[in-house]
Amino acid sequence: MKKTIVIAVAVLALAACSKSVINRPESAPISFAPNALLTKALILPDSDAPEQLAFPTSESFNVFAYADLNDGNGTNYATPLMNDVNISYQGGDWKATTGTYLWPATGTVDFYAYYPGSLTAEFKSAENPKVLELTGIELGTSIGNQIDPLIGYTLSQISSNKPTVNLVFKHITSQIAVTAYDATSTVSLQNKISIEKVVFNNMKTSGDYKDGTTSGKGTWSNINTNTNFTSFSGSEVLSTTESYLSSGSFIAAIDNSAAFVVVPDNIVTGTPADQSVDVTYSIAAYSINGFDYPATPSQTVSIPLYGRINGNKLQNGKRYVFHLGISLDGANNEIMFSPVVEGWETVDVDNIVVDAVNATLL
Repeated sequence: MKKTIVIAVAVLALAACSKSVINRPESAPISFAPNALLTKALILPDSDAPEQLAFPTSESFNVFAYADLNDGNGTNYATPLMNDVNISYQGGDWKATTGTYLWPATGTVDFYAYYPGSLTAEFKSAENPKVLELTGIELGTSIGNQIDPLIGYTLSQISSNKPTVNLVFKHITSQIAVTAYDATSTVSLQNKISIEKVVFNNMKTSGDYKDGTTSGKGTWSNINTNTNFTSFSGSEVLSTTESYLSSGSFIAAIDNSAAFVVVPDNIVTGTPADQSVDVTYSIAAYSINGFDYPATPSQTVSIPLYGRINGNKLQNGKRYVFHLGISLDGANNEIMFSPVVEGWETVDVDNIVVDAVNATLL
């Protein structure tokens, strides 16, 4: 996808060093140490232990960089040091995929990064605050084949230190996963429920994103498309042990679940496009309280999301796990009594009048 850049100045690579107004040393290429903030992202393995995970070396990301030239006019955002440059893992270092980019001799450098590099990116240096904008984001609608957009900033890096640029990437979408379990407390009724399908309705998967103040907490706009995600389709007998659903079975799935990402948006109600979860299940034949009940074929219950999400709004970088319990205890809700005999006390019961014609009480 072609990237749109508002700054027309060419990238200052090593070959153009003699023409640059930036005083550069003879060596010290810019390198990176990227990390991705863990919220069980699609591109990361499943782990609850570390707060950060190393960015996968099989992936690459893109960077805008702007140097403070110490010319008395503050940071010079008009001349990019790195203009939408692709960064990849090469020979043990994260550095520019093509070309060599060196630290200025003095001043500081601000870095703005995003993933994946296929997104249409634009850095708006004239805005206050400065803004990195991603337009026309399409997350995809197939579980397991979506993109997981990330944003990372590192500002005011001192050039004379020539540091490895630490980038912490943050997720800008919301992630959804589902667990399922048999919530039946009556032991004889357990293992009778089979889950057959779980579908999230009217989720958003495309829009524009703008971030200029707090990395990963920017704003979405032009949000559109209503997509239905099938988190599970098949037939699995539920147990009392909670398990992540995958798109086809409980056995194999992305980060142990059929997780998918959506554009953070308001959860609405009262419209044809409100968000909901449709759960389809069936019940095997069972016996309780001396009665035999035949198998119940597939039936679907629709659960509105409105009122189940805090503030009725999905948020950037949040992983929402829906814990879905299905219970057969209702079959055992037999009416019970606790009779007590007390001493006699006379009570006059009056106003009993029978309509002899209609055999009813008047």
